[in-house]
Amino acid sequence: MNEKSFDKLLYLLKKSKDDFDKTIEKVAQKHGVTKAEADVLLFFANNPNLANAKDAVLSRGFSKSYVSQALKALEERGYISIQVEETDKRYQHIIINECALALISELQNVQKKHLLSLNKDIDPEDFKAFMKVMVQIVDNMLEGNEKDA
Repeated sequence: MNEKSFDKLLYLLKKSKDDFDKTIEKVAQKHGVTKAEADVLLFFANNPNLANAKDAVLSRGFSKSYVSQALKALEERGYISIQVEETDKRYQHIIINECALALISELQNVQKKHLLSLNKDIDPEDFKAFMKVMVQIVDNMLEGNEKDA
């Protein structure tokens, strides 16, 4: 990859994230929640196999305080319940409550629209290959971070 291609990749990632963040922010404001609350709720809705704060920190790169504050607010609003593991009190299981489903549905819809806007006019197989490569790049980065630790 040459420098110009790398610059385009960096622009793509930043611009896409900025645009997506603005979209999530609009939905969050409409529902009277913060962007952090919307981000964290969307993460757990999209990843039902991941159910604790540490998962959100490691998988999405959110800071611990970002997740902690969002979870506290979501619990106070009744959008989630936190179940403490009996065998290990440090482990908390996040449960999404029914009252959050309308917000989640809207967040997932704007997420889907955002993704569709990115792959407009791109052959589905090409986009699938691109996403596969992006996942491998992230895995490589994570593996590199583990070696550095």
